[in-house]
Order: sequence, then structure tokens, then C-alpha cells
Amino acid sequence: MSLDIRIDDQSVDLSAGSSLELNLTNPHFDYGKIAGMVANLPPFPLTLRNRRIFGYWDQPQAGGILQRHRLGQYYNGQLIREAVYLLTEAGPTGYTGQAVEPIGEFFGDWTNRPLTELDLGTVELPSVVPPSLAGAGLVFPTIVNPDFYGTNGPAVGYTGKVNDYAGGGYLNTPARPLVPMLTVKSVLERIALATGVDIYGPVFMESPPYADLVLYNTRALDGRTTVVVNQHVPGLTVAEFFLELRRLLNLQLEFNTVARRLRIGFWDPCLNQPASRDWSRKAVGPPVKTPELNTRLQLSYELDGGDGLMKDKPAELADYLSPGEGGLASLKSKFSTLLVDSTTGTAKAAQPGITEQFGQLTQAFAPRLLFWNGVIGGVPSASPISDSGFITLFWNGTNGLVDRNWSILESMRAEQFYIKQALDFNETDLASLRWDQKVHINGTDYFVLSVTVSLPIRKPADCLLVAG
Repeated sequence: MSLDIRIDDQSVDLSAGSSLELNLTNPHFDYGKIAGMVANLPPFPLTLRNRRIFGYWDQPQAGGILQRHRLGQYYNGQLIREAVYLLTEAGPTGYTGQAVEPIGEFFGDWTNRPLTELDLGTVELPSVVPPSLAGAGLVFPTIVNPDFYGTNGPAVGYTGKVNDYAGGGYLNTPARPLVPMLTVKSVLERIALATGVDIYGPVFMESPPYADLVLYNTRALDGRTTVVVNQHVPGLTVAEFFLELRRLLNLQLEFNTVARRLRIGFWDPCLNQPASRDWSRKAVGPPVKTPELNTRLQLSYELDGGDGLMKDKPAELADYLSPGEGGLASLKSKFSTLLVDSTTGTAKAAQPGITEQFGQLTQAFAPRLLFWNGVIGGVPSASPISDSGFITLFWNGTNGLVDRNWSILESMRAEQFYIKQALDFNETDLASLRWDQKVHINGTDYFVLSVTVSLPIRKPADCLLVAG
């Protein structure tokens, strides 16, 4: 049985009897963070080979820069897992470090910095601004908002609408303030460019209606013709941006921290897939079964307290509660949405804007989403309801978020239970483990929630499974 640990594709020397403890966690069932691998690595002895691989870091002359390396864990020639290896100490016992695979390493220094501090570029507007600048990911939907200047609107002849398209064109003036809004897709692309990662997802980023999601904001250009992108995004950190989108839309986020690639998809459809393999013969000993006590969902938003229309919680933005009995699994997204103006069909608010007029630069806005629906009846329209009616950004109702993105998870949770089961894994099983695929064991299909195993494999792995 051969354990092979490679640093930057070079096999390191291991001490006799070295073992590798792996704790693997499914990231798709935890909506609070992106879970990753935890690996307890043995120290690497101070052999000539290892010293060369680590650049003689044990020597004081090598300096003190924290080293990051590509880590590959192989067993009997099979690649089990890849991660980033952080070298933290070198001494008589050898080189010591840790393997990391969390989101905390994915976006580097920007992970916990606000989007408003990230250089997301600028866009120069043409002399005649159209409702949509598709190449730049900018749209200018009309928002009915009589409170943009508080009580001072009449002093500048304000029309009561942001991005007022009266007469088939915009004016970038106090009377008709211009507020650019970015598509979520364009922000994802700009984050990728700024942080050096690859973000992709054909359904979420390329196909309507999700490719038409836009970020609402209240920052006026105040006559300027240059859009500074980070002035028109919410004050979420980069990590929060992804996690809060996931909490709203039930997204599937697949991080590859080594290749620095993120694939964005939808989690609910995965729950309906049949098992991809049969592990019945791998089960060792009787299972231990426990129930899920919180069998119902409670889904909610953090509403924008700066919008007067949100002071008394509108019925359209009510929480969703699964019917029946049982405990509640509560999930709240920082993203919410707006109400619809019945006259124009576009979104409406009662919210002071961020503008140089009347000293309003200290105003703020919370993260909110709309669908860009194009120009409808002469009005550039953005709404919580997609143009096709396929989905709304309300939790409740026909084609609401629960109906479209959470219903399968809700059904599963109503019957959910857990199994602790020892499984006789081999290296191929570990190498081919997919968190988004079910396995079949003795009549039931399960997702694997966690695996604890030692390499070399000398005993069955301790596994936690979930079904419903």
C-alpha cells in the first residue's frame, strides 16, 4: 500500500510509518460556509529531496515569506484530493504545514474585503445612453422613487423617477437622475478578472432569466459620464456575495481551490438524480440511524430598512414556512427585492438616493436584485418578476423562489434522516467521490455528508450519510 504526497508535482520523502488523516465534508448541505477538506499531514523529514522542494526554507537565509504550494495526495497511484499546502514551520522534526481547501483561500486577499473596495473597473458612457449597454453589463431601468431627494425633489424639478426615459431618452440631471445598474453576470466576470480566478456556469450566467439578474442601487452619476463600477455594488464582501446569492437561489457552488475555478449551478435538480453507484457491498456492520428534527424550511430576506415601502413588511416579501409540523431550519439571505409599480410595471421604492445633491452622499442601500426585462411599453423595465414569468424573486406564490429553486430540497427535508455507516473504501472510491451524486446502499439512495479515513487504508472509513 503506497502513500504518495506530492508538492508542486514532486513526490516528497515520508518518514517510515507515515499516515494521512483525511476529514472530507460535503459542501452542498451547509448554507453558512463553504466546507472543505481538512488533512492532518505528517511532518516531512529534512532530507535533501525535501529541502530542495521547499527551497531550503529551514535555513534562516531563505527568508520568512509564507510559502504556498500545490498539494496532491495519491494512494496506490490514484489522486485522492488536491489542495493548497501552507508551509508553517521547519525544524528538527522536518517541514510542517497544513492543507487548506476552503473558500478562504479562493479569492486570496480579497475574500473578506467589500466589493466596494475591489477595483472592478470603469465604463465610459456614450453621448446618448441606451437602456442597456450589454457589452459592459449595464442597464438603466426606470425606478419609481418619489423619495430619492427626500422632501427636496421639487427644488430641482425631480420627476419622481430614477432613470426617467421620458421622450425616449435619458437626462443625467438632478431632475432626471441617472443610476447605472449592473448585471450579476458582469459583476461575477469583473470579480474573476480582479482576483485572477475562473468563474463559469452555463445555466446561471448565460441563460435567461438568471443571466438577466441585476443589482439594484441608488448611487446617482450626478452628471458624470464615467461609471465607477464599485460605487454601484452592495457593501458585501466577496465571500458574502456568493454565499448570499446561494442562500437566495439555492445555488450549487463548486470550488476548485487549486485550479482556482468556480462553477455555479443549481442544487435542487441534483437532489432528484438517481444513485450513480452501488456501495451495498462496502457497508461494514450495522448502520446507526438518527432523524432530522428540523423538517421544515423557513426562508426569509433581510429587507432594506432605507426603503419606506419596507417599513411594514409587504405581503409579497413574506417569509416562506413549510406546511406541517416539526422544527424549522431557518435560512435568511441578505439579498431581497423591490415591489412593482402597478402603473409602469417596473420596480418602485421610497428611498433617499446617494447623490451630491442636498448632502446625500452618506445614504446607503442594501443588497437587492431585480430582473432586467428590457423596454416594455416605452419604459426600461426591471422587476422582481422575470419577463417570461418563469420565476419571481418572491419566496411565495406560483413560480416563486420556493416553487422554482427549493421545492425538491423541501420535500427531501420533510423525510430526512441520517445514517452513520462504516464503508470499506479503496483508493478508487475516494478518488471518484462526488458530493453532488447519490450512492445506493442496501435499498436506499444517500448523499455522502462526510468521510473520515486514514491513508494508508487499514480500516473502513467512518461515513455520515443523508437520505429523505
